[in-house]
Amino acid sequence: MPGQLRKKQSYGGCTIDHLSPAKTDSWPKAINVVLSFEEALKLHLSLQARLMDINSLNRSTREGKAAAVNLCVYTDVNRITVNADKVK
Repeated sequence: MPGQLRKKQSYGGCTIDHLSPAKTDSWPKAINVVLSFEEALKLHLSLQARLMDINSLNRSTREGKAAAVNLCVYTDVNRITVNADKVK
């Protein structure tokens, strides 16, 4: 349809290295996490801080290559935390 702008469906994504605890059949296929602007900025700053720590590592070492971000979603208290982790 000429004259209409396409609405962006996604702002991006990434591949998950692993899930902890392991996936079960009772898991939902997807969970939507809706954040206010202020809370999204807090998450952005948390991710940025972890990524800056990873960026300061020497990526040619085993430790540097394995450094990862762990997003932990607590569904019972509506909270997301950003933690350090390592890929498998």
